[in-house]
Amino acid sequence: MVVRENNEGEFVQSGKIMHGDKPGGMAMDTSIFTRFGIERIAHYSFKLARKRNSKVTNVTKSNTLINSLAYWDRVIAEVAQEYPDVEYSKMYIDNASASFVLRPEIFDVILTTNLFGDILSDLGGAIMGSLGLGGSGNINPEKDFPSMFEPIHGSAPDIAGQNIANPIGQIWSAAIMLDHLGETEAAKEIMAGIEAATAKGNLTKDLRGTASTSEVAESVVQFINATKLSTI
Repeated sequence: MVVRENNEGEFVQSGKIMHGDKPGGMAMDTSIFTRFGIERIAHYSFKLARKRNSKVTNVTKSNTLINSLAYWDRVIAEVAQEYPDVEYSKMYIDNASASFVLRPEIFDVILTTNLFGDILSDLGGAIMGSLGLGGSGNINPEKDFPSMFEPIHGSAPDIAGQNIANPIGQIWSAAIMLDHLGETEAAKEIMAGIEAATAKGNLTKDLRGTASTSEVAESVVQFINATKLSTI
């Protein structure tokens, strides 16, 4: 599970291009990390880990970004002390990228910045076999405002209307949404439906299958309906 800070960090678009067409032109972007933002995502990650395998890996690059990410590491380490039951470790992004491929089993909850989370979530999708498999949510932990759920790849306008897109990422996002809303049993039913459909070989073109978008989705629905009927 990649937990990506999505309000601050590298994507705040704080910067400018100065004299871009001149020999002395330059461009800069400034990352912004606040204690509030770091503590917020750290607490969310450690609480999430308690529901899973009690392990958090902070993916950082503080050996080169010696101010912003050194501060990130410092605040996360402070928060980690409040969760002695959760195993905490730190890993640089280059090592984490290699480990995603070579030994993904060492990870559980990954806590990382906006930029690194963006890259690692796509890498994780590719390791699973397709970007079309991964679901995600843009979470408001306090639930004061609505959260938003979508596949990790976003939309795919280049194949819109062709009935060939992999629907698993969207369906998985619905499971994440239901879990966020406290409907854990419904979320588990959807995940079981996904597992059943893929185990039967109902796969779209991106997974070297022949099923259409609607056929895969219907396979998941049929499994959920059959399960409900068998438990009545």
